[in-house]
Amino acid sequence: MLGYESENRLKNLLVAVGDGERVLEASRQRLCNIRDFAPLALFERIDRDANGAITSYELNNFLRDHHVYTISESEAFNLVKFFDSDNDNRLSFQDFLQLLLPCEDNLLRSITLDRPHYSRVSRFDSLPCDIESAAVEILQQEVDLARRCDGLRRELEVRFDYSALSAYRSVDKYNDGNINTCNLGAFLRATGHYASERELLAIIRRIDTDGDARLSYAETAEFLRSSGPSASMSASASVSRARSAERGRRSMAASNSSPMRASSPSRVYHSPVRRCTYYYPYCSPVRESPIRCPSPRRSPVRVSYSPSRKPLLHLQDEDQLISGLKEVVNVERELETAKTTLAMKSDFNMYDTFRIFDQNNNGWISAFELRDGFNAMGVYPTHDELELFITRYDKNGDRRLTFSELSEAFLALDAYYASMVNRRHSNDHRRPFYRREDCFYPATVADFRNLCRVHFRTENQSEAVRQRLQRNPYFNVYEAFNSLDLNDSGSISKDEFRRMIESRGFYVSQKEVDQLVDKIDQNKDGRVSFAEFSKELRPKSPQ
Repeated sequence: MLGYESENRLKNLLVAVGDGERVLEASRQRLCNIRDFAPLALFERIDRDANGAITSYELNNFLRDHHVYTISESEAFNLVKFFDSDNDNRLSFQDFLQLLLPCEDNLLRSITLDRPHYSRVSRFDSLPCDIESAAVEILQQEVDLARRCDGLRRELEVRFDYSALSAYRSVDKYNDGNINTCNLGAFLRATGHYASERELLAIIRRIDTDGDARLSYAETAEFLRSSGPSASMSASASVSRARSAERGRRSMAASNSSPMRASSPSRVYHSPVRRCTYYYPYCSPVRESPIRCPSPRRSPVRVSYSPSRKPLLHLQDEDQLISGLKEVVNVERELETAKTTLAMKSDFNMYDTFRIFDQNNNGWISAFELRDGFNAMGVYPTHDELELFITRYDKNGDRRLTFSELSEAFLALDAYYASMVNRRHSNDHRRPFYRREDCFYPATVADFRNLCRVHFRTENQSEAVRQRLQRNPYFNVYEAFNSLDLNDSGSISKDEFRRMIESRGFYVSQKEVDQLVDKIDQNKDGRVSFAEFSKELRPKSPQ
């Protein structure tokens, strides 16, 4: 474990990475928001010898055309090496795209890729000033980030208690075997920096080499290792490190196989992305993904999470899915609010509610009895609305609702309000009532009607989302499930739902995610299996 000062220096390095990625992402989006920007045209503008690749020399010439002389040849070479996917010291067009395209705005990325390019940029042509200036800004920011990180690495390396292994263990305090957004966020909070989820993802995206959204020991050690002549340590620092016992342990650990590295050989040594035998320190999963080349429409958010070759949704289809999920979240929030409002009425209870529908006291409610009960309370659903209601709450498929199934429809998901209603008894001991609507006070009946109408509106909206996805000829439920199953665990967790929805710029609270998962999760294990997901997305009404 690192000491207090060393942990602060490690924190400064990680925060610098997050800040740099944030600034770069804003610059990438500014460039792609220019309507006349076509990536191929800019690639041809820099590739003056027209050989289909950009070298560090051509990159430097492009910068000098704009009077940028502060970037050395070695820095330009390191920048090329960072984005070079095939280790030929040149940038192909696909590599160049990863340098310029945004990682967080999938729609903008797709729009930029779809822009046409009609004529080749010749050797002496230039692009509009705003496009070239925005590209120069991105290149300068990439180099500035590399410089800042190298300086912070050197400050960290001269600490007597520093080693890559101790730095790794300082972040992975809970021995998860990897660094993820949870333990990384906990480490930064412990050192005085409160990072957002977006910032944590940006840090991991910059360091992660195998695209699993987690940092192994090998990836962390490679990131922490200084590289290049500009990052070489001074002689005094080297002597200080040599005298350190921790330095000796670090050397011993480096000479043997890391337990973290040995625990995941398929990910570290046999990744289809990594054909070479070493790593580059500034690798990003968006830039080093096995599904990078085949389809530019693939979502960079999904690429950041898994190197799996399972079929995934295309970008537009994934956006449609997430937009639909957000609609469902909104109507489920409205439904939960209506349930909570009704639960606050002191005379509302489930015994009288069940008796409204079960007039013959046989212990279950048929579809006819359900319609009759709603009509008696002043609510008149259509045939399709009634069918959708029964389909959602009938767990055993017998087309009847039991007391527990009806309770799920009327009790709030919040345990406090649910227990409040469950503790109440029937009102028939207070006064005899002859009409079903007399079982509650008028204000309670009004809230009861409102909840029923919200129920039908919620089911109509959810069915509209299902029908819209069904009409899309390119939408596939299996690919949709894989796109949401970020860690390839075979089920979708609440955190995975939240991350995918927030990746499209929609904020959802933990309570809203709980409501969404509770709607889909049939066995109430807190996760959504493929069978549950497929059943939820399958249209329930014929049209």
